[in-house]
Amino acid sequence: MRWMTGGKLVLPDRVMENGSLLIGGDRIAEIGGSRPEGAEVVDVRGGYILPGFIDLHVHGGGGADFMDNTPDAIRTAACAHCAHGTTAIVPTTLTCSDERLEQFIARYLEAKRTNACGADLLGIHLEGPYFSTVSKGAQPVTAQRIPREDALERILALAQGEVIRWDAAPELENMEMFAAVMKRHGVLPAVAHTSATAGQAELAFVWGFSHVTHFYNAMTTFHKVNRRVYAGVIEAAYLNDSVTIELIGDGRHVPKQSMLLALRIKGADNIALITDAIRAAGTDETHSVLGPLDSGVPVVVSDNVAQLQDFSSYAGSVATLDRVLRVAHLEYGIPLLQTSRMLSLTPARLSGVAKRKGSLEVGKDADIVVMTDAFQVSRVYVRGELRHKASA
Repeated sequence: MRWMTGGKLVLPDRVMENGSLLIGGDRIAEIGGSRPEGAEVVDVRGGYILPGFIDLHVHGGGGADFMDNTPDAIRTAACAHCAHGTTAIVPTTLTCSDERLEQFIARYLEAKRTNACGADLLGIHLEGPYFSTVSKGAQPVTAQRIPREDALERILALAQGEVIRWDAAPELENMEMFAAVMKRHGVLPAVAHTSATAGQAELAFVWGFSHVTHFYNAMTTFHKVNRRVYAGVIEAAYLNDSVTIELIGDGRHVPKQSMLLALRIKGADNIALITDAIRAAGTDETHSVLGPLDSGVPVVVSDNVAQLQDFSSYAGSVATLDRVLRVAHLEYGIPLLQTSRMLSLTPARLSGVAKRKGSLEVGKDADIVVMTDAFQVSRVYVRGELRHKASA
């Protein structure tokens, strides 16, 4: 048993000053109370005890990309983010051939069986390949690909139920079928890299699309087409209370005012903060690759964000979720409870694991981040096991 004490406990509904928490095995056994006899004492020395962060959208870190086609790469990235407070992660792919996607799925399944050092692997997030060439951003989309039911079923079968989300541009052909297949398999269909009008987005929401990927980025808003003005995906998502969104929280992709507007309209229960991090996250690299090392997109890291070499587009972030917390709470002024919810409980719900992860509650997994009073990570526990301890 471990008894944490001497800090501020960030609970779902309040911050408990001088709070304490007991870890029993891999679960949270008690909140509050006194130290049980024989329990190891963890004194957080005036810092914070938070639920572990959950990253729904992340391509890599620590010099590795999840699509490098080796289990070691997946473990390296999961460990790199774990050191920054991420206790559960959803590896994200990039637009690629079906063959490359199948290779990634095989390596993911192998890594999940043996992962023992980093963040828990919650499932697979497929970002693409069914995207708009107009709003591709840094995605390597050379031609629009249209989904076929047999191809979707093949990928989902190979993944053995591990795909939990699949992104697509809903204005493309066959997207009603795409949404139906996702529903049949319990996969979250999300709008991404799209040139859809608000009307097309609203129709997609009727079909079953219910989440919007990296909201504001590679996405339509108020615009003109052939001398006629249209609203975009952003307005349609704001008007639909059942649609959830995610925001890249690196302080570069989404300005303060835009994040605060999203929070005011959607609320913390409908927003997940993400990194969209590439392999350069957690490193000092200034030149990197988005996607597989042997065939990905070359990028440069400038102004603390990844960009295409011609600087025409951002290409993912180099952030970790502890930095996202500091941006949202310290720089943007979002209250800690709301920031914590967007980092943990909301992404847990969107991943289908909120009954066991995402908040400090008795009976849930002991996924815990201990931070200093300046919000620097000092300890990380995954299911009660100490996975990272900062050097003194």
